[in-house]
Amino acid sequence: MNQRVNSKSVPREIENGSFFIVAEKILSNLPERAKTILKKRFGLIDDFSVQTLEKIGSDYNITRERVRQIISDAKKIISKKCEEADFQRVESQLFFAVEKKYGIIKEENILTEFNLCGLRNEENAVRFLVYHSTKIKVVSEKNKIEKAWMNSQDVLGKVRKVSGEAEALFLKNKNLLSDDEISHELALLIGELSKKEILSYLSVLFNIKKNKFGKWGMRHWPEVSPKGSREKIYLILKEEKKPLHFTQIAMLIEKYKLGTKKVHPQTIHNELIKDVRFVLIGRGIYALSEWGYSGGAVKDVLRTILEKSEKPLDREDIIKKVFEVRKVKRTTIMINLSGKDFEKVGNGYRLKNNT
Repeated sequence: MNQRVNSKSVPREIENGSFFIVAEKILSNLPERAKTILKKRFGLIDDFSVQTLEKIGSDYNITRERVRQIISDAKKIISKKCEEADFQRVESQLFFAVEKKYGIIKEENILTEFNLCGLRNEENAVRFLVYHSTKIKVVSEKNKIEKAWMNSQDVLGKVRKVSGEAEALFLKNKNLLSDDEISHELALLIGELSKKEILSYLSVLFNIKKNKFGKWGMRHWPEVSPKGSREKIYLILKEEKKPLHFTQIAMLIEKYKLGTKKVHPQTIHNELIKDVRFVLIGRGIYALSEWGYSGGAVKDVLRTILEKSEKPLDREDIIKKVFEVRKVKRTTIMINLSGKDFEKVGNGYRLKNNT
């Protein structure tokens, strides 16, 4: 990948690919077999793919446990090399990045930060160096905390506290929250943590996620992780807060990358027709029924408006009320008003059966 990197924003060591270079230096004093096994295990050789213990074992006709033992023994030898200046330098860089995030950062985020060019050997080298670090620990708790790096065991208590309070908050309110909203709410509940700390700890949680629009919620909520087309349509309309043509909805689903497949406008239109949450209010234009829109033709809308009125309504008042629930032309409204169900009384209109 030949992506250019802004040299002012990236430390010289990273720009020069030193993570991989440092990893090579650390491995240099190992016996040849042990060196190759570690390179295969951490993806530092050939096509830089990470190989399983089973695959490495089959290459050498040894068990996976024997491979694990070789890696463990090599770590003891490598620990001496980790006292040298090259390792200390890159370890300090990584440690500082974790510290900036209040002691914990999701692995994929820090790898992106230190590997802007997306080089696989550099990414694997960073993982290799962290594996041998005494200052940085890798943490992962199934269905609780994403794979992350931390600089102290103490930070886990804070993360778990934020997790518990945030889940309780979402289960109670059942609403998506912005950065400001959730950090404010949790800061009131957890007085000893700042808003920035709270946001940092939220970012490593498994059950709580941000959606594509930057709003926090429970991972399983459709507004956070929409699965089917209808969930994606609902999320788009909810976030845009206005009626949209079905082609616009399809375009926005692609724009916000709510799926990996090509979005076909006709497919979106078909899903809109089938779901009562979506109301056709104009030619191909849909709104959410929860906004107060209802189905039916313009004539039905006129009938509902006039039924609710105790007196004849002025033409402009009627048009204004129709525009609140339908995207149609003025002429369409006037043509329907001239129909047999309505009559003009002075400057206003009423239903004929109100006489």
